[in-house]
Amino acid sequence: MHPARRAAAALAIVVLAGCSAGGGSDPAASPSASSTPTRAPLTFEEATAALTETLLPTANVQRCDEYEPGSPEAQAYLDRLAAEVAATQDEEAAASPTLPQCGKPTLGDLRAASLAGHAFAVGDPVTLPFAGGASRAIEVYEMRDEDAAQTAVATEAADLDGWAADKETPRVDNADGTYMPRTVVSEAAVGEVDLPGWTAWALSRDEASFQDDGSAAADPYATALLWAARDSLVIRVQVVGDTPGQAVATALDTATRYVTALD
Repeated sequence: MHPARRAAAALAIVVLAGCSAGGGSDPAASPSASSTPTRAPLTFEEATAALTETLLPTANVQRCDEYEPGSPEAQAYLDRLAAEVAATQDEEAAASPTLPQCGKPTLGDLRAASLAGHAFAVGDPVTLPFAGGASRAIEVYEMRDEDAAQTAVATEAADLDGWAADKETPRVDNADGTYMPRTVVSEAAVGEVDLPGWTAWALSRDEASFQDDGSAAADPYATALLWAARDSLVIRVQVVGDTPGQAVATALDTATRYVTALD
């Protein structure tokens, strides 16, 4: 595979695995109690049950679920993992199994779950852009309360690390002989999006890569991150490898179908 194309395929997985962006403007004011029907707060269990493969590309789907430490579910997971590792005769690993970690570790959540889908199987080549995104993910976080959820989304929307900012990064040579070509980020933006019942923001950018002689290393593609809060829940939708300018629309469509199923 062309080194730049292989790098692009790897990028789709890397971004979904750990990329994050900022948060921030003040959350929109909540409707007054007199004009809003009383409803029960959404639960984490309801949110995770709505994570279905129909929302994502399905050539390669990965599910991750966290468990509350000390819960029967957590203990059952640890026991099962220890038994599986013991069967490999790795005594040291069997003695110290750990609970899974999903999504963004620094968000300060109580629990998280995620579902990621890719339009290509592991090891297959992928050419970007891919309409609807070569990779998409939905992550659900349970925060300690509604204020913590709103604060988390506001912080992410502030984009303190400048992920959604126009910039250029030089070529990077990897130890295995491959390389990441010079990359130019353009059309970067942060904006509030309409997700009924939720406070929602989207961060996006288009990315293009170039060889040392200035020729295109791969076709440009779009990436987006959508953050939303409701009750004590936060969701993040990630889209990687979409048609330039279309990643936010894909993320919002995915989020809309998800929250519709959730309701």
